[in-house]
Amino acid sequence: MKDLISQNLMESFLPFPLDTKLYSSWASGLPHDGETIIYTSYMYQISGILKRYEELFPKIYRLNLPKRLMTASKFLIKPNRDELDRSFNILKNITSMLTAQGLNFGYLYDEEPYSGALLLESGFINEYKEYGKKLYNFFKERGVKQIITVDPHTTNALKRYKDFIDFDIDIKNYLELVNFKGSGNYVIHDSCLYSRAMGMYDNIRAKIKDSGISASENYLVTGKDMGSCCGGPLALVSTKDSEDISKSRAEKLLSVNENVLVMCPLCYQNLSPYVNNIKDIAEVVS
Repeated sequence: MKDLISQNLMESFLPFPLDTKLYSSWASGLPHDGETIIYTSYMYQISGILKRYEELFPKIYRLNLPKRLMTASKFLIKPNRDELDRSFNILKNITSMLTAQGLNFGYLYDEEPYSGALLLESGFINEYKEYGKKLYNFFKERGVKQIITVDPHTTNALKRYKDFIDFDIDIKNYLELVNFKGSGNYVIHDSCLYSRAMGMYDNIRAKIKDSGISASENYLVTGKDMGSCCGGPLALVSTKDSEDISKSRAEKLLSVNENVLVMCPLCYQNLSPYVNNIKDIAEVVS
């Protein structure tokens, strides 16, 4: 599986075949380039189909199926229209909030590459470093100096490159840049990467509080050191264990509040089967 993902990335900047024209069609009116770009890494757009790819990867690798089957998957494996519309609306709202802050930025549309997060989070560090060099050159050739990310996995992957290679591009997550208003009462499921790996827990909590959203807290469930994972990262190793963790986490959150707020597309996908009212933060603020 490592070889399959790595080869795809080195050949096409994508971990598996994607209909990039479709997944970039949410944007209109943004410049096609620029020193600063908004960067989705397709995470919101494809989060609803990742489980299907997780099932397909081992079969292709284990059975040595022809690569053209993988290539055809971009036409066979697609999110439904509701999933796609939801992801597009989230990205449009993030763009609107950034624009309201007076920020100017472009977008790479269907040329956008994947971040390499899957390699890092799977422990494929050598492949992650090699892909990082290729990705860095890709951005430099296009004059990119600053990247605005929209999800924790992409943010972490890009920020971590500098620990291994020369990667002097400035990485900012949109939650660091925007102020927003919202309403409602939720229990917050924190992204492990935002809250612990990147130290954004307190800043995000302060922004949510200032926005007008009421957050229900329970230290054992939502504390910085106690909040637990959605289970998603384990799916490539064990689907059952991943789902068990997701269900357990959902039960703990629901013991605090029936309304759950997330800020990661993968957290949403892993918790939503067990939570009736779950929203991404970019669905409830503006």
